[in-house]
Amino acid sequence: MTCQFCEALQTSKQIHEFLAENSKDKELGKYMAEYTVAIVRHTWYKKNGKRSGSRTTDYRNRGLGYALNFCPECGRKL
Repeated sequence: MTCQFCEALQTSKQIHEFLAENSKDKELGKYMAEYTVAIVRHTWYKKNGKRSGSRTTDYRNRGLGYALNFCPECGRKL
């Protein structure tokens, strides 16, 4: 069984590498990325047969996110 988070992270890294290699503006310097995580809270309620909900995101540290040291799904060290 493959971890969905690890797959998504790998896909994101492949896209980043493609963009870095194929950038038309080579004068921008090295195209870099840092991967971080956030806490996302989904809340909802049912009233009169309808479902309403909202989502809030906590990025911490001036919006830079939490350090991504381990996969939050399978626990693998990143």
